[in-house]
Amino acid sequence: MKKFLRRITRLVLLVLWSISLMPFAVLSFIGLSKWDRVRRGAFWAQLWAKGCSRIMGVKTVIHGHAGFSSGVLLVSNHLGYLDILAHASVFKLRFTPNDGIKKWFIAGQLVALSSPVWIDRKHPRKAALYAGEFRDTMKNGVSLLVYPEGTSTDGEHGLLPFKSTVFASVSPEEPIVPTLIFYRKDPANEISGAWFDDTGFARHAWSVLGLHSVTVDLHILPEMFAGKNEDRKTLAARVRNVMIQEYEKHV
Repeated sequence: MKKFLRRITRLVLLVLWSISLMPFAVLSFIGLSKWDRVRRGAFWAQLWAKGCSRIMGVKTVIHGHAGFSSGVLLVSNHLGYLDILAHASVFKLRFTPNDGIKKWFIAGQLVALSSPVWIDRKHPRKAALYAGEFRDTMKNGVSLLVYPEGTSTDGEHGLLPFKSTVFASVSPEEPIVPTLIFYRKDPANEISGAWFDDTGFARHAWSVLGLHSVTVDLHILPEMFAGKNEDRKTLAARVRNVMIQEYEKHV
């Protein structure tokens, strides 16, 4: 009964928190240029994520230096939807979500308010368009978050190969900040914060809402830069290798 009440209370608070932000966010966008709107969207995304993290008991522990300049490419492994709360609560970011999220109740509208780069994975020929938008995002001083594995994992069996498309948008002057995210194992929790298998989203989220807390370790690695004539596949592999070396220290 205690977990059930916790779930219901958190669910209600999440909906109220999310809905309460929407009118203020919409009003704050009036009259803004595209890139001012994107920057404002990153602000609202961070505020929303901080509130949701507090409601859900998601505690993000930062390892490394989080005070980098804006306009970087933030690269991370991917363990599920809670990653977004962890990253967005720490950094002001522009997201690159799957366009299928547009259809999600409330969440779709909230994500849209952050002015993301919607990714249509069913049409890979659009990759060149995305690369151009990624490049413009960073040049306009907005940091971009990408999960180049393309899907989520359990965080215990290594990193998947990286999709290299996004790395084509990085110039030698723009920093790449690799990060690694892990969910601490808690014997009291019957489910991990990672969402990576065939468990449905609703079922997993309902279970997570019942947990007392979830602790996330966010490791921020030193900045990297693309070589002057380095191609995207070589750059993706180099960033991945650096992340693997750090990853193996924590699993």
